[in-house]
Amino acid sequence: MQKLIDIPDDWYHHLKDTIESPYFNTLGRFIANERKTKTIFPYKDEVFKAFNLTPFQKVRVVILGMDPYPGRNVGEPIAHGLAFSPRKKTYVTPSLRMIYKRIKEDIYPDELSFPTDMNIESWAKQGVLMLNAALTIEEGKSGSHLEPWKQFTEAVFKTLNENTAGLIFCFWGKDALKFAPLINDDVHHVLVASHPVSAVYKGGDWECDHFKRINQILMASNPDDIDWLENLK
Repeated sequence: MQKLIDIPDDWYHHLKDTIESPYFNTLGRFIANERKTKTIFPYKDEVFKAFNLTPFQKVRVVILGMDPYPGRNVGEPIAHGLAFSPRKKTYVTPSLRMIYKRIKEDIYPDELSFPTDMNIESWAKQGVLMLNAALTIEEGKSGSHLEPWKQFTEAVFKTLNENTAGLIFCFWGKDALKFAPLINDDVHHVLVASHPVSAVYKGGDWECDHFKRINQILMASNPDDIDWLENLK
């Protein structure tokens, strides 16, 4: 199969109509032109990392972020192609700290120490699609590429909705929730919570039990849940 973008064959098959459409051609030209005059994150070879780490047939859970991180840490882009995941695993973003606090308290309360290596690529390899609504962003400008990517992101949700069953979709915050109508909750599980960064701003706990509920749902249908602290214990 001759592919226009480097993603697994099963993803390409399901997204072929979108990838080979005039819309996607326009999107590609837009991003290429943006890179000529502006700093765009993540690097080119990391844009579709979420799809490469989680092939279509392996998807069990979808966690939706919005933008890639727009900033840098020690000179490097924080974003590297996975929602909520920082490039340098020792750099803990506020949202990720809230996420791990919930995981530790809800699932691993007996763990004595908080992990310092925030590598969530292991989640992707276990079937958690860590997808951002926009796969690129202009440095320092949140929301700058959300609209150009919207049609592609909608196509991802539509094909997952129509060609699978029993997936678990997590929508955090009002912006992510806009994609929820694309999912048939008679066929799939839809979990809704506030965005973790909202708890950071409010200075309180993040009220989200999704990690615990995900494992409960997975164990009820197939005794193989997500090890959220794999390689971090």
